[in-house]
Amino acid sequence: MARKNARRSRRQAPSGAGRLPSPDARLDLTFYLKRPRRRRPGSAADIAELMHRVSRADLEAERRVAMKGTLGKIRRFAKRHHMTITDEDAARCRVRLRARRRDVERAFATKLRLTEIDGRACHHPTGRPRMPAELAAHTQAVFGLDQRPLRSRLRGHAGPAGDGGLLPSAIASLYGLATAGRGAGQCIALVEPFGGYSPDDLKDACAAMSLPVPQVVEIDVGHGRNAFGADAEADREVSLDIQVAAAVAPEARIAIYFTEKSEAGFADGIAEAIHDKTQRPDVVIVTWGEPEAFWPAGARGVVDGALADAVRLGVTVVVAAGDDLATERMNDERVHVDYPASSPYVLACGGTKLTLDAAGTAIADEVVWNDGVRGTGGGISDIYQVPSYQGSVALPPSLNDGKRRRGVPDVAAAAAETNGYRIRLNGADIVTGGTSAAAPLWGAFIALINEQRGQPIGFINPTLYRNPQLLKPITSGDNMDGGLGYKAGPGWSACTGLGSPIGAASIAALTAVA
Repeated sequence: MARKNARRSRRQAPSGAGRLPSPDARLDLTFYLKRPRRRRPGSAADIAELMHRVSRADLEAERRVAMKGTLGKIRRFAKRHHMTITDEDAARCRVRLRARRRDVERAFATKLRLTEIDGRACHHPTGRPRMPAELAAHTQAVFGLDQRPLRSRLRGHAGPAGDGGLLPSAIASLYGLATAGRGAGQCIALVEPFGGYSPDDLKDACAAMSLPVPQVVEIDVGHGRNAFGADAEADREVSLDIQVAAAVAPEARIAIYFTEKSEAGFADGIAEAIHDKTQRPDVVIVTWGEPEAFWPAGARGVVDGALADAVRLGVTVVVAAGDDLATERMNDERVHVDYPASSPYVLACGGTKLTLDAAGTAIADEVVWNDGVRGTGGGISDIYQVPSYQGSVALPPSLNDGKRRRGVPDVAAAAAETNGYRIRLNGADIVTGGTSAAAPLWGAFIALINEQRGQPIGFINPTLYRNPQLLKPITSGDNMDGGLGYKAGPGWSACTGLGSPIGAASIAALTAVA
């Protein structure tokens, strides 16, 4: 997808000089509170603790007790500063407040200005807000003080359009996924910060695959919405996500969480999908990301907290690893992995290139996707330590500092435009790919496993790493860019992880997992 190249100033420039909003103008703020956990993310103790599953109702009850003191501080803060609590959600560790501009300025020791961007009035601080001392130790992030859109590098991972290609259902059949059912009774969540989709495109795509049109539920998070037609590349991303998921699990319900166009809005959307007590998805698919270094610490903390909750709730979160090779095209003589793919709480998906047999009905060869311009992301995290489930893997040292940390990705599937995914977009057939195709293929596959099991498999990473024979290792190729990157070989690689699914064998073993 299109890249944003701004690396320093991340806020979109205003169209004119700032002006003062009314002192009585009402602002909506969202406080995300720190979770009562202190273990290192991904450590053996951390994973073991999180793997003790709870229901959404039990988690909320447990958290109300654990966060009673913190919630009390927020209530006292709100009362002292004449703010009104409009929503208090202990499970999400989230409190929403409404306040007058003058009270917000006093509480956060800043001044707010009003400006217009893209036809929308946005307020923003003139200086860095100061977190009130009584809340600093308890607050992960505050959203709403600055309404200006971020010039983020957040982008989707759908490859450029190509020719020919295969229907997504045909690619699922090549992997033998269609033998696991059709996803009846399952809910798959997609989190989309940009773009939209056309129901007519989905209807035509399903007709071409001779599949029923799945039930689709749209959830607007904040100011997010189905913005089909505003950005053709983003629409390709969203349409690819939906049509691949529908091809693999046509009878599953697909819940699409349209979020605001920023890391903060995206973080809110991921948390919403994981904790949604109405749709109750057991699989959440995320095909957007950006290099770790560019994620605001507060928003990343909100996402990590929600992803840890997903493990406890038995929700599998599947994330695309990126399409810009090992460097993420940062041009800084370093390699980078994308977040949230690098989180220890997700199943990160890399990309491969398929060669078919003469009849075009079976995979003759599968290698790392690298066409010289685009290719699978992957590498070693700069932030997260080696998670316990990767403890027995021969992780390569980081090309940045020689240290071994969280390896990305965990698994892989077809992503190249060669023998790529033929989808419907704006009334026409196009062929595309990217790890944005691999992630929904894996996510919908897990929904099929859940259907067969009669209960969600949840955090699948430890099972896959204990049973690497369930996957086909990809031993040829690399994700190098300008000489920087990693090579595939026997076992796990920083290009395609443990490998791609082996159809019936993977299905039988994963269905039987206790």
